[in-house]
Amino acid sequence: MICIECCHPTDSLYTVYSNHHIQLTDCKNCHNVVDRYVEIDNVLLFIDLLLLKHDAYRHLVYNSLEETLLKYDQWKPITSLSVLTTNVRNWILKFDQLNRLWILLLTFEIYLMWVTEEQKKPWSRSLLTGKVLLCEVQYQYLYFALYCLIDISIFHYLTQFCIISWIKWGQNINFAKHIISYTILISYCAKIFPILMLIWPYDTILSMSIIKWIANIYIVEALRIVTRLPYWKILGILLFVSLCRFVLATPILIFLTCLATNDFDYFTTYLYSEVVMELYWLNSLKKYFFL
Repeated sequence: MICIECCHPTDSLYTVYSNHHIQLTDCKNCHNVVDRYVEIDNVLLFIDLLLLKHDAYRHLVYNSLEETLLKYDQWKPITSLSVLTTNVRNWILKFDQLNRLWILLLTFEIYLMWVTEEQKKPWSRSLLTGKVLLCEVQYQYLYFALYCLIDISIFHYLTQFCIISWIKWGQNINFAKHIISYTILISYCAKIFPILMLIWPYDTILSMSIIKWIANIYIVEALRIVTRLPYWKILGILLFVSLCRFVLATPILIFLTCLATNDFDYFTTYLYSEVVMELYWLNSLKKYFFL
């Protein structure tokens, strides 16, 4: 746990007395209250998160998360079926809130991508996507769900790996991996902002791109708030991760699709079609920016 003002470590956030009165702890370093969000309503916390308030993020990903994780036992070596069952049950309870948020985020992401591809003109879709949209609804959903799952997984785990293993951040911080994971989850929720475009539709590529770039700024700023790393390191990591997503996500999806249909004859054709569509999108975006 830390002071959300100066990030100085602390042993507790508050003290509970016999009459159930709670007294917030003062930081020994800056002499401010360690975590004032202990007594603040979740609605106000949510608003502060949208406003990218430093102390709101630190409260949630450091103090609140650590309090939750410490309630449950760590994963124990599996020596019997009962131990495995206990481990799985504790894991589900420990990460219940995070898993629900991931599922909600993934559901929105699938829907947004599905609607976006359906609204495109036939000539602006890739060959594989156009073929999938002619299939039954359940197969369309599985296709977009698989793509979103691959894309988010690459972004999440690769970003976590780069910050923890390459930058060597969090070596003296409890639950460092979970802190990065939670930060990515909260900031990535900004990616669902384009859901508003389904209510107030905009037809230009520029409008969609602006909202996506705003979401990317949220992710950059959230990681900077939590890790306190310089912007150039965070931008370098996210640029590398984005490149990996571009190179890996689509080929993996095409490979799995060909594997499921047992048809590898069109693998190269599908891949080439995806590259052509990406180049077309970049060229269209360039025209809007440099018109």
